[in-house]
Amino acid sequence: MIHHLRDRLLQMLMRQWADKRPPQPFALSAMKGVQRILLMTTTAIGDTLFSTPAIRAMKETYPDKEVQVLCQQRNAPLLRENPYIDRLHLYRGKTRGLRSLVRGLRGQHFDLVIILHSNDPEAVPLAWATRAPYLIGSGNSRFAAFLSQGIVCRDAHRHAIEHRLDLVRAAGADTADRRMDFFLPADWEPKVRGILGDFFGNEFQPLIGLHPTGSGSYKWWPADYFVDLGNRLFDRYGCRFILFSSKSEAPAAQGIASRLKAPVLTTEGRFDLALTGGLIRSCSLFIANDSGPLHMALALRVPTVALIGADSPLRIGPYQAGKAASLYRKEEVCDLPRCLNEKCGDNRCLKQIRPEEVLQVIGERFEGFLSNQDRGKF
Repeated sequence: MIHHLRDRLLQMLMRQWADKRPPQPFALSAMKGVQRILLMTTTAIGDTLFSTPAIRAMKETYPDKEVQVLCQQRNAPLLRENPYIDRLHLYRGKTRGLRSLVRGLRGQHFDLVIILHSNDPEAVPLAWATRAPYLIGSGNSRFAAFLSQGIVCRDAHRHAIEHRLDLVRAAGADTADRRMDFFLPADWEPKVRGILGDFFGNEFQPLIGLHPTGSGSYKWWPADYFVDLGNRLFDRYGCRFILFSSKSEAPAAQGIASRLKAPVLTTEGRFDLALTGGLIRSCSLFIANDSGPLHMALALRVPTVALIGADSPLRIGPYQAGKAASLYRKEEVCDLPRCLNEKCGDNRCLKQIRPEEVLQVIGERFEGFLSNQDRGKF
């Protein structure tokens, strides 16, 4: 109820502001006069990485135009080394530092703002506050009336990467490469080598990354299944594991690590996203739920197995990623639509993916990576 009242109040204010400065209709011919562009992607890790093909498309199409990006502060390491970004601005939240952020964005005098992915109700008002003459965003937004052009997605299974590309296509940009990008800092390798060498020693064994948690437990593959799979992989390949988790998820991660036969390094939120990316990049194989680290692995071109339940892999799964596989059984056991906002206590869609099935996929598709003596050395 409070959220509805807040949205209605903000819409009333936006109408008053828009009466004084209505959004200008956008046509592709306007790009001739556009020099400075802001792309907004201010939500989660995966959402930020889904935006990277659109960022690349804009810079590839318009190399002489200035492409700036606004991203969530905690996700800055995902984009800081991206060569397609001329300047990175940090979004700290709905209230924290918002006034100074708006002043800074206005000072850039943007000609065009494209909202790749940001939450209502703040996304469109923040874009509007930059005073850019042209605003492009989702036509599904409750604030779409205040955009120069709203792009409507009518296909519930259209991949999130394509949806973001649709937004920059409205400005004439595109790219042939739909893969996500995550560029690591130059010093990532010696830092990661030190962490892994201190924990595991220097003898080679295949290194497998596991991410058994994520943003909601309804998206978690059962912990017992991770233990079963991990022990089978150890018996077959003699591997080591890095078990990725945040600090708050550490108890769940430790519960799995304590039951694995192999040596296990648990991260427990100790490393920033750049160093976490370096650790993922060092893995011969990455196995994860639908989560930020899953998409980090895909963006880093690491061989990856995605275990997906609540959402559709057609929308959020591996996309044009050759070294990846997704397992999905929801349609076989649950007739509900995608339950991204339902806190399911059963997870029967994920329970349907058995450890032996995952092991078979690994043996058929990824065994070469686990036998390659060059990958995983440090």
